[in-house]
Amino acid sequence: MKRRLFAVLAALTAFSIFITTAYASNNYQSGDVPIGSSNEVLMVGTVVPSVMSVTMPTYVPFHVSRTIEGDNKVISPRITVTNNSNVPVSLDVAYTTVDLSKLQGAAWGIGPDVAPNEIAIGLQLETLANQMPTTLSQTTWLQANVQQNASIMSLNAYGNSTMYVVGTLGAAVPENNSFSVIPTFVVRQA
Repeated sequence: MKRRLFAVLAALTAFSIFITTAYASNNYQSGDVPIGSSNEVLMVGTVVPSVMSVTMPTYVPFHVSRTIEGDNKVISPRITVTNNSNVPVSLDVAYTTVDLSKLQGAAWGIGPDVAPNEIAIGLQLETLANQMPTTLSQTTWLQANVQQNASIMSLNAYGNSTMYVVGTLGAAVPENNSFSVIPTFVVRQA
């Protein structure tokens, strides 16, 4: 009986030494000495790119008329831009294609002050909830058919903002014809 008890105790002791050694080898303490000839540790990191997604209308009709009260002579719908990304983004205009071929004698201007034959269109952030701007202050003016880097707005992660088309026209610009303005928007991580 003593022999059997001694054998069981010896087996339990050997097992506990094995478990203690295995536990210690996986849980280094501050006083541990590295094994090998170098103290270097290879650490590998991964950069995860952010996916940027912004929702905005692809078509915005607007009406221009000298009879509209105030400096802004444009009526446009609210243009809501929503950032669907988990990072803040900025919305810029890189290029604007303008076709004034149906407005005989009209030229493009950069507001707010235009010549009698010029028309100028820009974008302005909403300052009063659900109200179109009546002034042209703080307008980002669109330049026709040239590269530009116009900052329109910044959006927080999952945030949104609203803007309007605004503009002005000179006294000699015909009012009963159409023209097109196509800005190329660029979304960048802010």
